[in-house]
Amino acid sequence: MEEEYVSQDVLLDFLRKLSPKMVSSETLMILYILIDKATDVRINLNDFSEMYPSESDYELKVLQIFASRKATQISFLEIKNAIIPSDNNPPLMESQMWTEIAKFKNVKNLSINKYQFLLRDLMEMCKNMPNLNEIQVVIECDSEFPEDDPQFIQEFSNSFDKIKEFVFHAPGRAMKSLEAMSFSGKLTKFGIKHLPNLKWFATIGFYIDKSLACQEMDISCKLQYFRLNAIYLEEFASKFDKFPSVEALVVSWTELNDVVSQDSKINKKKLNLLKKFKKLNDLCLCNLTSPEYLTVLLDNLGQKLKFLDINYDTDHKMKIDLNQIQETCPLLSNLTINVADFEESQSMDSFRSLKKLQIIFDTNSSEKVCLSNLLSPPNLEVVHLEGFQVTRQELQEMTLKIKDKTILTKVKKLGLFLNWENSGEMKVALEKEGKRLVSAVLNMQQIDEENVTLEFF
Repeated sequence: MEEEYVSQDVLLDFLRKLSPKMVSSETLMILYILIDKATDVRINLNDFSEMYPSESDYELKVLQIFASRKATQISFLEIKNAIIPSDNNPPLMESQMWTEIAKFKNVKNLSINKYQFLLRDLMEMCKNMPNLNEIQVVIECDSEFPEDDPQFIQEFSNSFDKIKEFVFHAPGRAMKSLEAMSFSGKLTKFGIKHLPNLKWFATIGFYIDKSLACQEMDISCKLQYFRLNAIYLEEFASKFDKFPSVEALVVSWTELNDVVSQDSKINKKKLNLLKKFKKLNDLCLCNLTSPEYLTVLLDNLGQKLKFLDINYDTDHKMKIDLNQIQETCPLLSNLTINVADFEESQSMDSFRSLKKLQIIFDTNSSEKVCLSNLLSPPNLEVVHLEGFQVTRQELQEMTLKIKDKTILTKVKKLGLFLNWENSGEMKVALEKEGKRLVSAVLNMQQIDEENVTLEFF
């Protein structure tokens, strides 16, 4: 290697070619000699350790070389393999290794799934990395966690107070255990409560409700994403001053909501406080049970929404009025709905902000849908419609409108996955009309064929 400076990829390729011909100590010596030529600010130690997978200490030795020669240059440090979290039962990160990692004072992003940390060790390591902004790690669920100890609270805050994004998951063996869920829930609540600079706090493998954190929050924080049970929505609204940076809100309805709603009514006055969330533009509603709830939410948040997702994983699916969404959400660019039924009695051609539309319809319905109304927003770029039935005449009218450039003039990706309950003869006719429609889209726009799909099932 005669070049003065090289990328890490070039360095890795060079070492990979040499490593089968020599022992690890010789490869380490060559790395030590050449490392000053490397210009990258990102490393994944696993790329190096894969050369000698049977030598457990090789990775540590590579880390020590980088820590001694490149500690100030590296800003993205990874120790990651391709194993997915649910299958991953990594060994515990030993102090000899995490003390070396702590020498990388300029690292901003740390991502490790090849080892798991005790919470105390992670705190001690991060305390000595002043520029750390984002971490993604595996944390041992049996870690000591004295959440009511004032000294522990202070040490936790000192270790992570500058971190903006904190993502963690339990080891694979614990992913489905109640202990792991309990630990993840407690750590999430604790982190939100005591780390006011956090913008994102998430768990992999669990959907952790942040309702309890909302209840106990007594300081203002910078959290941008919040997920809670609908039971606590009114309390969340009343604490708008504690969560002024929230941009995305996920609200879930469960069986418990049905029980509670029998004894209480929606407090519209409290929910009107949702207007105080000035940055909230992304709303996801899971298993929504009440049209009244939707009306109140859209009346208070619709004017600012850019993203709206209404989805269900239960048999009960509420009918959604698309006209209501169009009228209350003038800035909406992305709309995703998974419903049993909806109302679309008029054209959506005034829905000028909408760029992405995805509707997955209950396949048990036999109702015919006016696709040209659904596809009339003039700035649509991505469309995915699934589970509808259409008539042959509707497909013909759509094709004419596409040719006349009155719909889908800006589309970049179109997927129509439609039902049919017709005779074999009608099936052939619908397929022919579908091919004409696809041809019309391809002729109007410079789109690759794989980005336009129309299928019947």
